[in-house]
Order: sequence, then C-alpha cells, then structure tokens
Amino acid sequence: MRRSLHYTLIASVALLACAAAYRIGNLVGTSQALDQFNPRLQEVQVKLGVTKLQRLRELESDLGKGCVKETLAKVRFDIESQLNVLASIYREHKDAGVFDEVAKWDPSITGQLERFKSQYPNGWTEPECAP
Repeated sequence: MRRSLHYTLIASVALLACAAAYRIGNLVGTSQALDQFNPRLQEVQVKLGVTKLQRLRELESDLGKGCVKETLAKVRFDIESQLNVLASIYREHKDAGVFDEVAKWDPSITGQLERFKSQYPNGWTEPECAP
C-alpha cells in the first residue's frame, strides 16, 4: 500500500511539473510573439500612413490645379478600393467579431460589405490632371 502511495505522489509531482512547464512556456512564447508582433504592426501602420499621406498630397495638388473632375474620380476609386479590401476581410472573418466596433460607428457598414461588388473588376486607368 505504501508503495502505491509513493508512485501516486511521484506521478502527481511529475504531472504538476509538466503543467507548470507548459504554463511557463506558454507565457514566454506569448511574450516573445508580442515583442515581435508590435514592431511589425507599427511598420505596417507607418507604411499605410505614408502611402495615405502621399495620396492625399497628390489629391490636394490636383485640386490646387483645378482638376476637380479628375480628383473626384480618384477619390471615388480610392473609396472603392478600400471597400474592396474591407469586404474581402469581412467575408473571411465576419463571424470572428472583427467588425463589431466598426458596426458601432457605422451600423450600415456590414450590410454594405456583405453586398459589395467592385465596379472595377478589370482594373482602372487613373485620369491625368492636366490643367
């Protein structure tokens, strides 16, 4: 009887050690993943921000030259492109709650993304601003 108690105690300690090692490994792994993820996220945000800034400066320049019709066409295409990206993400992840916060800001967005169909399936030629 004493021997089975001894084996039970050893098995319990081993099981506890395995659980603790798993938990510690999980915490360390999560920490390392976040340490690597945050700089990548910031890099993507900076690239998106610079790209958007360049585009806005281009549109501002076109408006300054009096190219209202061309600028409006560019803005409409940019809106269409953004909706296309959001719609594809929405269709892939609509059940994951990714758009819950967005729906609070704009309750009609999820329906719009659900029904979205690109007006430019074969691409688009951007109009030149030549005043």
